[in-house]
Amino acid sequence: MADYNSVPQHDQEEVGHAYDQPQRGAFLRKKSTLLLATAAIAVLAASAYILGASNELSHNKVHFEDIGISPTHYAQGLAKCRAIRNEHKHHYPAAESRAINPRFVNGTATTLFKNGYIFDGVSESFKGDVLVNNGLIVEIGGEIKAPKDAVVVDLRGHILTPGIVDMHSHLGVSSWPDLAGTDDTNEMTQPMTPFVRSIDGFNPSDLAREWVVSGGVTSSLILPGSGNIMGGEAYTVKLRKVDTLSNEDMLVEAGVKDKWRYMKMACGENPKRYYGGYLNRMPSTRLGEGWLLRDQFTKATELKDAQDDWCDAAERLPRFGRHRLATPFPEDLQYESLVGILRDDVKLNIHCYETHDLEAMVRHSNEFKFKISAFHHALDAYRVPEILKRAYKVVPTVATFAGKFGYKKEAYQSSVNAPKILTDAGIAVAMKSDHPVLNSQHLVYEAAQAHHYGLSETLALASVTSVPAKALGLDHRIGKIAVGMDADLVIWEKHPLALGSHPLQVYIDGIAQIQNVTESKWSVQGEPQQFKKQPELAPPKDKDACTTNAQTGIFTGIKKIFLNDMVHHSDEGDLAVVIENGEVVCAGRCVREMGAMDGKAPVYDFGGEGVVLPSLLSVGAPNLGLIEIAAEETTGDGHQNLNPQVINAADGLKFGGLHMDEAYKAGVLTAVTAPESQHVVQGVSVAFSTGAENALSSKSAIIKEKVALHVRIGQDSKSILFPTVSSQIGFLRKAFENAHSGLLSPTDDFTTVANGKLPLVIEVENRDEIIRLIQLKKELELDGAKIKMSLLGAVEAWTVAEHLAEAEIGVILRPYLCTPVQWTAQKCLPGAPLSQETGLSVLYKAGVKVGLAAFEAEDIRQLSWIAGWARSDLNISEKEAVSLVSWNLADIVGLPTGLTGLVVYNGSPFEFGAKVAAIVGGGKPGIQCNPRAF
Repeated sequence: MADYNSVPQHDQEEVGHAYDQPQRGAFLRKKSTLLLATAAIAVLAASAYILGASNELSHNKVHFEDIGISPTHYAQGLAKCRAIRNEHKHHYPAAESRAINPRFVNGTATTLFKNGYIFDGVSESFKGDVLVNNGLIVEIGGEIKAPKDAVVVDLRGHILTPGIVDMHSHLGVSSWPDLAGTDDTNEMTQPMTPFVRSIDGFNPSDLAREWVVSGGVTSSLILPGSGNIMGGEAYTVKLRKVDTLSNEDMLVEAGVKDKWRYMKMACGENPKRYYGGYLNRMPSTRLGEGWLLRDQFTKATELKDAQDDWCDAAERLPRFGRHRLATPFPEDLQYESLVGILRDDVKLNIHCYETHDLEAMVRHSNEFKFKISAFHHALDAYRVPEILKRAYKVVPTVATFAGKFGYKKEAYQSSVNAPKILTDAGIAVAMKSDHPVLNSQHLVYEAAQAHHYGLSETLALASVTSVPAKALGLDHRIGKIAVGMDADLVIWEKHPLALGSHPLQVYIDGIAQIQNVTESKWSVQGEPQQFKKQPELAPPKDKDACTTNAQTGIFTGIKKIFLNDMVHHSDEGDLAVVIENGEVVCAGRCVREMGAMDGKAPVYDFGGEGVVLPSLLSVGAPNLGLIEIAAEETTGDGHQNLNPQVINAADGLKFGGLHMDEAYKAGVLTAVTAPESQHVVQGVSVAFSTGAENALSSKSAIIKEKVALHVRIGQDSKSILFPTVSSQIGFLRKAFENAHSGLLSPTDDFTTVANGKLPLVIEVENRDEIIRLIQLKKELELDGAKIKMSLLGAVEAWTVAEHLAEAEIGVILRPYLCTPVQWTAQKCLPGAPLSQETGLSVLYKAGVKVGLAAFEAEDIRQLSWIAGWARSDLNISEKEAVSLVSWNLADIVGLPTGLTGLVVYNGSPFEFGAKVAAIVGGGKPGIQCNPRAF
């Protein structure tokens, strides 16, 4: 219970009825008036005694005492009763009636945005101008005259959108770099912590803030993590840096009296895995989670009822006399936020994945009568939209990812089609980051993917603007371009849903956020990009077409062909590819070959838009083919290994899993995977075909048993055997010295590396560690060794690009879009608009052989987009983009650059919209048509 002992006592004060203000009596100047007043007081006192002081004579028996709690405590209780019964809380005036943004900074210039295309967050785009004043949007029109002293921003045809709203972020509570001292995400000492608050750990100086703003994100809901069933209160902030460095001043509703409050809860794997799995305490099951949640809400309901009873009793007290209740207004800080949920003052956001978890929470909401604002992640929600509609009073928004899958059991049955399925069923969908799980700087990329998989352009943009704003109860201020809304705006370099798009400038409360922007250098844009829906391949009528029996076929209607160094292009789309007995016999102008097969082979027509690529190659994607669900040890080869013996990934390879299948359907027909180990030496990687049924089902199932020796240097390899980086590098030096001097067997893997017969791939991030490895290579080669070395990860490799080029060390960047999350990898370039260069661009210009790798499971099926993003950033040719995810990688790890397999897209694979239309090879027989991501 709350402690009232320290509250000052003022017993001399009189407190009237709960909803009456004390009246000031007139000064009685005449004696007769004084006598009349005295008589009246006597009558009133008697009436008060008869009507209220005696319970025996009262028809409405109330429990009170003539002298109860102090007047101060009583007055405080009455004020809380008024607040509880305030029916106008969170009722806001129409946006157009607002005169000033409460976050307005004096001196902020009036700004007119001219000559742009406006996506207002709720409807289709239109051409027009926008005028901003007092931190608000004050006018929208076709052509607005600039007020005196206004700053005029010529958009030059660029797109203007509302600021992006991220309704699931841990920015500031899980700050960059990731250190024990910067992690304030979860209070993991007990599973029920609704009473903790993210604002108490929010760091306004998180390095990520500037990066995230540069991606167009202007507001974020800062949530506690999902380790606890009840994680605590969350806060919505604007990401504009404030001079005070006050997180209070960063709140969206800074200066507003009745702010919306937010709560984070979680269900499913996370709480039970931690408390049951690691601490051996409740909850160890979903059953335990349900009980603990219901127990807490039961206690919160009891407290709410006690408060209501107190207010009812106070309301029924006599209007006259010194009557006060005997006990203070009931309070308990532990349950205060839960009572707020029951009173609809706190918006509840629940981390929940699977169908039965979602239904359990819906059931709880109806039992205890609380609203659910949003289900977060909710990768199974597309399967049960009707269950979501059963939630108490409101249908929750689904705040989700566009393409994440498979990282734990809860995420195993997710679908890229989920956003469209849900919106078609009438469920509002918001895309969110879970920053730093996904860097919120690229949140618009999630919306773009959702659009690629079927969500309309309008709904995709709404999913990161107006939809999350409404779910947060802030759609009267943010998430839209409309008169009276906060002036949170983003100017885009190209269509925000186009691959690789980034802001040119970002405004929060009417204040520009990106420094050193030269508007005169902006390009002139035409009408916004129209996303063309490419037609699906219509399978030929031949009965064996598009089956495993289809060994021969003619592909027509091809516009571009990229097969290693061979490039063909035809604007007319009249190129062809001829397949005979599963092999490509011609690609390009195949008149003779087509004539010889006329009438003997089915014709696959790609409508003049087909683009042919070789197999994309995955190198370095963690555990592809070795572990199916990373969080489940039983689903693969295993994780922990300190065995000094060099192991071969081929010995633990498993075919046919979801990850392999998704890679294959995305055109990644060939993959190279290294073993998982805590040892400095990971082991020897294997090359395989992702479409193979098993190692014996196809001659190309195992392409090469021993591809490269993989080792790892840095923080992630610190262990009992190698507690320091210096011990790790020292081990490598000694191993190669022994190998080169003949102390090791000629067939030892270190010997074959030292002789240049087996490539060496070193996973490393830090500049100084990379420099030491360059020096080690030179030292060994001065002694006669021949080492084909390449780096994997290599966030800081760009800082020594010239030295890498000189030493002929290749680089496999993983991921392409890095973040300074590691203490030893903070020299990560953010890219436009904060930096003109990226790590890739610097390496590329220095002449380093470079490739791109998948970092997360979902990245494998996005390899062509990653290459397309790099192409957009570097302004390189399509052929060069293909090389980044195919033959460059093959050359780095010593595979033949003529990769087997062929993939046909129904448009450019480097832009959203195009999809894989046909596959030949990759471990599967026949010709596969229109494979689709799940």
